[in-house]
Amino acid sequence: MARRVVVETALAVVGSTAVCYLAYLAAGLSFPSGGAGGVVMLVAPVATPLLVAPFVALPFARASERITRLLGEVDRTRHALAREVDERAEVQRRLEELARRDPLTGLLNRRGFFELAASRDRAELALMVVDVDDFKLVNDRWGHATGDMVLCRIATALSGAAGPSAVARLGGDEFALVVDATDLECLERAAGELAALRITLPDGTETEVACSAGSSLLAAGASIDAALAAADAAMYAVKRRGALGRHGGDGWQDPARDPA
Repeated sequence: MARRVVVETALAVVGSTAVCYLAYLAAGLSFPSGGAGGVVMLVAPVATPLLVAPFVALPFARASERITRLLGEVDRTRHALAREVDERAEVQRRLEELARRDPLTGLLNRRGFFELAASRDRAELALMVVDVDDFKLVNDRWGHATGDMVLCRIATALSGAAGPSAVARLGGDEFALVVDATDLECLERAAGELAALRITLPDGTETEVACSAGSSLLAAGASIDAALAAADAAMYAVKRRGALGRHGGDGWQDPARDPA
């Protein structure tokens, strides 16, 4: 600020001197060689702004400095608000994504599945519903940690066949796939993955996971609930006939009863 006052004072002195001397010349006045009048004519253009300018420039310099500081604070606040808006938008996006995801498997949940199916309602779709046979027995016999492992293995198998964006865990041990009706081979790949699915039990032995699956077509604009109901009905018909994978009478291969 002091530097600015000095600069403005110097400019005032130079400007005042130039204007006054030019005015003298324009008026045809000559500088007296002596006397008080000559001294005043010589000194006044320099002394007056030199004495007055600092008192005038100082308040303006302070006001200008304050305005500059306030503008800087406003700019920093604006940038901070913009960052906060972006961060909140990102948090909101993540929350929306989490609301559409199953926390255990990372697949779409029921809400995400319905949103996915609804977003593709302009094309005919194929749905497949998958259910683990006798899943309650798994939790009862080997604990919920093993049950969670089974669900994650099924999620991995289905995602490998159809892609994670096409698979959902509808709830419990029920999964669903939604693909274009022209990609029925995807459902066959998924069924093949399930038929060969094996897990390692807590005691170190392996067993096959038995699943049942049913499929249906979802015409463009048709009810998703109706298509799911049809796939469920087909899945339960398969369950009554026998699961996709090898299993014992309780729906799971028991190594103690079937070493192979």
